[in-house]
Amino acid sequence: MMKSSEYWQKRFELLEQAAHQQGVQCYADIEKQYRQAQKTLEGQIAAWYQRFAYNNGITLADAKRMLTAKELAELKWDIQDYIRYGEENAINGTWVKQLENASARFHISRLEALKLQTQQSIEVMFGNQLDSIDSTMRDVYKSGYYRTAYEIQKGVGVGWDFSTLDDKQISKVISKPWAVDGKNFSERIWGNRKKLVNELNNTLTQNIILGKDPQKAIDEIARKMNTSKTNAGRLVMTEEAFFSSAAQKDCFDELDVEQFEIVATLDSHTSDICRGMDGKHFPMSEWKVGVTAPPFHVHCRSTTVPYFDDEFDAVDERAARDEETGKTYFVPGNMTYKEWDKAFVQGDKSGLQEASSDDTIKAKEEVKQVAEELKIDNFPDAFKAKGELKNTQALVDYINGLEGADANVVALYNSMAKLETIENNGIPFKISHGKNHAVSTSTYTLTGNLADVKLTIPKLQGENLAGQVNTTLHEEMHLMDLYGRKDPSKSGNWFSTSRTALMDVFKSTSDSISDEVADLFAEHKKEYRRVRDEVNAKYQNLISELNNSVMDKTFQGSLADYKKQYNKLVSAMNDERDYMARNIMGGGIGNLEDIYDALSGGVFRDKGTVMYGHGSSYYRSQESRVHETIANYAALSITRPDLIELLKADKPDLVAELDATIIELLKKAGEE
Repeated sequence: MMKSSEYWQKRFELLEQAAHQQGVQCYADIEKQYRQAQKTLEGQIAAWYQRFAYNNGITLADAKRMLTAKELAELKWDIQDYIRYGEENAINGTWVKQLENASARFHISRLEALKLQTQQSIEVMFGNQLDSIDSTMRDVYKSGYYRTAYEIQKGVGVGWDFSTLDDKQISKVISKPWAVDGKNFSERIWGNRKKLVNELNNTLTQNIILGKDPQKAIDEIARKMNTSKTNAGRLVMTEEAFFSSAAQKDCFDELDVEQFEIVATLDSHTSDICRGMDGKHFPMSEWKVGVTAPPFHVHCRSTTVPYFDDEFDAVDERAARDEETGKTYFVPGNMTYKEWDKAFVQGDKSGLQEASSDDTIKAKEEVKQVAEELKIDNFPDAFKAKGELKNTQALVDYINGLEGADANVVALYNSMAKLETIENNGIPFKISHGKNHAVSTSTYTLTGNLADVKLTIPKLQGENLAGQVNTTLHEEMHLMDLYGRKDPSKSGNWFSTSRTALMDVFKSTSDSISDEVADLFAEHKKEYRRVRDEVNAKYQNLISELNNSVMDKTFQGSLADYKKQYNKLVSAMNDERDYMARNIMGGGIGNLEDIYDALSGGVFRDKGTVMYGHGSSYYRSQESRVHETIANYAALSITRPDLIELLKADKPDLVAELDATIIELLKKAGEE
């Protein structure tokens, strides 16, 4: 009889655990390599300072001084050893060429010498890291492929010849990029190496330029090494999960499995994504890593099993005929992997009973209202003042160029002037532009009356306004929520939190999330990391250029000027990273993530389920959860109605109450 689904789950969970352990062991080896490299680096830096400095300090002039003939000779002896090591161990050819060039030079500064030494340590470490990961992934794929075939053939009771693997095939699989960045793990490793070398060089140079204690450099390098080590661990476990999954897919294809099922490792560490995917099955034609097949995220432990419809019970329906020999063989349940390998990988089938030669494996919107145009005349006076008019006009133009916006929500923004209860009551109100976007209020101590209100929103500028517009609409909804408060003289009891039905939705927390939303957030996280790394790399290069200009005396200015330019680059990096991140995948996904974070009481942000959210410390307050949710909902209802549809499918009761709140606020403005 066909093995039960529990059988398949149990057997393939064991396979996943075995592959996972291979990844864990590989990372343990890499951790040792990092510890050794860090120890070497710290020793090199300490010795360098001790050799060239007095009282543990060294000036920029000292660092730039050329090595003496004796010191240069000693360094060149070391470089020759580095070259030999690189050639013997196939270390990065570019680095070996750099070493050869250094060996031919007649003058090398003290700082250059230190950089050569430190980079050699990094090159050796990453070379060893690449060897460890390459070897592990080959073993993961090869053992995963054959173990999968073994479990399937033993499970259905029938075995047949199939394509075996050779080194060339495995190399092709291992070297093929699979992630969205188009890089294989080898390219990622060398990219991480380049990043770490750049960061270490910048750290050393900046410490010398600023005259910092050598321990500061050692501590900073330790932090960067730990970060790099963490990234290496993430890489190892993600690649292990992928190649384990790839081995299963290729084997399923080879054995004509038509459907597969997701099996998650269910324990306290299981992600919400994997919990949602557990038990789902798909045709092989829909296999897509990260969407229908693991890995779904970093450190993913989900696996796949062959899925067979219940009607396929007879052995003759589960056997597959070998296309060349036409022979199939019964595989007894007690056949060991070693015996199976001898028969179907090595080709010695002596003693096996043939099965039937003709057997084969089998397996089996609502119409939206058209929104009115947003009109600048419908905004309160402060938004139309001379200094603010241009920004408000940019917002209006952007929104009127969108399609599918919720008509009621647009009507609400068109009612902002009618709802306005601040300036009309003589309360000071100010609009400003900065990084900390918010509606902030202050009150008089004795009376508790509202003293002033400030709205901080982005300046709408740049080629892509999606992220900035979402933030602006979010904060303006906060303002309208405040406008609708019960007592115009007080700051509390905003309109949304005065609605009992809406507050009731947030009396308890929820960690549920639909598969579609979870998939979206997972993809968003990948894109966020890609964008972040690109921006960081860009500015690390600019910082390197700045540091080099100081070292080669082309920098024009004082130490204060250097600090100013350095801080300016760091600030620009943070600004660009934020700008790019808010516009990922059309913008607005951060708003949706914050809604789910509010529903979870901030747990999703704390756990890393979402990239954007306020976290549990902020969402202790039920009022805060309601305020942020309706603000995010209003913004997305205009800019990303497609995301609202996802939310509606997953949380229909929440959406119904949010829609009702919007309508009631419209009524308060006299529009309904």
